[in-house]
Amino acid sequence: MKNSSFKVINSIITILLSVGILAGCSEPSYDGFSFPEKKQSELQPLPDDSYYISRDFSSVNPTAEETVKTVSSDDGLCVIEKKATYHDVKLDYENGSYRSIGRAYAEAVLKLYPDYPKIMDGYLFELVEGAFPNVKDYTDLENRVTGLKNSLDSNYQEELEGFAEIASGDFHGIKKDGKISVEEAYALNMVPDAIRATSCSVMTINGNKSASGHRIVARLLEWMPGSENQLYKFHCLTHFKNGDKSFTSVGFLGAFNALTAVNRNGLMIGELDVGSSYGLPFVYEGKTSFGYDLRYVMENYSSAKEAAEYLKSHDKYYTYNVNLFTADDKDAFCIEIALNPKEGQTVIRDSNTKLLDKLTWNDPDSLCIVNSFAAYGNADKITYDDSNLVRWKKYEKLFAQETERISLSHFKELMTSEKIKDSHVVSFRGDDLIHMVVMDFDTHRMQAVFGGKEDLDEIEWIDLGKMYK
Repeated sequence: MKNSSFKVINSIITILLSVGILAGCSEPSYDGFSFPEKKQSELQPLPDDSYYISRDFSSVNPTAEETVKTVSSDDGLCVIEKKATYHDVKLDYENGSYRSIGRAYAEAVLKLYPDYPKIMDGYLFELVEGAFPNVKDYTDLENRVTGLKNSLDSNYQEELEGFAEIASGDFHGIKKDGKISVEEAYALNMVPDAIRATSCSVMTINGNKSASGHRIVARLLEWMPGSENQLYKFHCLTHFKNGDKSFTSVGFLGAFNALTAVNRNGLMIGELDVGSSYGLPFVYEGKTSFGYDLRYVMENYSSAKEAAEYLKSHDKYYTYNVNLFTADDKDAFCIEIALNPKEGQTVIRDSNTKLLDKLTWNDPDSLCIVNSFAAYGNADKITYDDSNLVRWKKYEKLFAQETERISLSHFKELMTSEKIKDSHVVSFRGDDLIHMVVMDFDTHRMQAVFGGKEDLDEIEWIDLGKMYK
């Protein structure tokens, strides 16, 4: 790794020591609002020699995993190839209805994992009990997920209903019983919209900064894996085969929404939670799922700009403030979805957008996204939030201040340069990482680091294949 990359250490230590000072200030751009006092950061700086791991991927090819087992639905509409660390799923919409695809997917999953309902019921309840502590009656959550499901396009509704018919039978209600009810099957596809449990980031450089002259994107999904690492068991690459609407999503078994995906036109999307800086109440009536809107984008758009404009036009229909990411080889955007004027306004942010007063990013050839708005005038959850601030500053030092063109191998080296084991410093590759996906717009190939290894400093890149021609 280049020495310039390691100069980040002194700056990061400075940041860590100063976070507590920043946290007590008020932001003058918000009329009449003072940020509440916040205790000094508990983050601790680490010695320089223990902070980074020097890696060299220049001569290391990603692993192309072999299939160890294949299962198929009886009608052949769903085929699942089990690999060593993930599952490759093919859903054939060209030869079946949406309802039949949903049923076929559930059938194939249950053939491979008869205990899937028990595992996912337990996992879902860890999320539910974390989001709704001391709640015994989950009627409100049932109404949320059913209402959001009913807001979807009829094809998507039928797909979920078909999956629930096979996965749950006639069980209804949200309760911890080792089974997947109809409503719980819906909830598993509505977690970001109705329950909320993710922490993510995106780092991308364009062709002016990459050695190949083409965009490179890293998308990190951090999501509670479960107390028994249930979600790590179900890493999944899902191919939605549907003619011009075809796309590929990275997620987990049983998911139909799109949180990390690339379509046949070379358009990539991602979702990153933001939340409310003002504790605004949750509203689902008249709302819909941004996870399924991202899927709609995958099926119907070919450029990052058009996709961003579509998502911006739907901002009033979403349940939470959220950052939505769109990218193609030419462009990359963060659509900052602000639901309430108190939070700001919806903005399509690129690398030239004016930022919050205390925030810097002096590189027009790279774009960073964390779990906060960053555009000037929008709610600030970076400069007053330890996790967002440190991750942003790390990305800035590692990428924005890199003056040499960055190869794909060096990009991957930078993305995995943090030492995670026994570290007490916030990392953009945290210990609850579900996946880190890197999309190379030069070769059109995608590769990933999947969470679940006992030693988080042990890195293996998995080749997920070519996403488009």
